[in-house]
Amino acid sequence: MENVPTLHDTVCEALGQALVRLMERKPFSQITITEIVQVAGVGRSSFYRNYREKEELLCEYIHTLYMDYFRREQVPPQLTSPEEAEAFLLPRFRFIRQHSTLFRVLSEHNMMYPFFRRAKSDLVSLLCGQELSPYHRAMCAGACAGIIQCWAENNFRESEEEMTSLFFHSTRRHMG
Repeated sequence: MENVPTLHDTVCEALGQALVRLMERKPFSQITITEIVQVAGVGRSSFYRNYREKEELLCEYIHTLYMDYFRREQVPPQLTSPEEAEAFLLPRFRFIRQHSTLFRVLSEHNMMYPFFRRAKSDLVSLLCGQELSPYHRAMCAGACAGIIQCWAENNFRESEEEMTSLFFHSTRRHMG
């Protein structure tokens, strides 16, 4: 049975889409909650019922897109062995390509690194493993953000397979 979106899901998606549309037109710092709810066509209380700030909205919106994609594509959510790293990475780069507008906007607003620092990113977890050091996690977030930022700046010219190989070979020392 297919999941039917709830009203809550629909409102959150509308808010996320509205924020991305606004980010295509103006700097993130100049976007107000009032603008987001107006573009989304929802009440201001709908925003504050779900989020404290627009940064939280952005991270949760991307996380929801990501989780929906992986459920729909039936992709394993975790890496089970280092030998499976390339197969683990390819769907992640496919997701980024599918949502290239979103990632281009993050890049244009210099928000790729803050997003990866804050996000529940399995790419960062792949590099960090069980390491709990905030410094190591910051380094891994920087590696992920840097590679994807560069890909966005290059207008997603390389294929998902090329990016998977590049990421894997650039970071394999950190995967054990």
